[in-house]
Amino acid sequence: MLYYVCGNMNIDGHVTSPDPQHPFNLGVSFVSSGNSPLNEVSVKVRRHGRVLMEFVAAGPHCLFSVPDAEYRVEGTYRGEMKFEIVQTGTMNAQIKW
Repeated sequence: MLYYVCGNMNIDGHVTSPDPQHPFNLGVSFVSSGNSPLNEVSVKVRRHGRVLMEFVAAGPHCLFSVPDAEYRVEGTYRGEMKFEIVQTGTMNAQIKW
């Protein structure tokens, strides 16, 4: 199962995965070039080109519970798409506009 939750930048210490067997193991923040948090970012999570998750982030920081692997996390903000390649275990990845 794949899970995600998005919220403010200090969400890490306040939420747990709905499945204790699969804790959150990936974290990505969406920020401006001046490091201001961005909300309402359209997000896609891909593995091997296939979209596994697609949603609009309710906050600037998202946590994911996904199988161990490398993922392409894409964010689209005001029509501009940016992405990062992120390995599970990384909890502080950032995508900047």
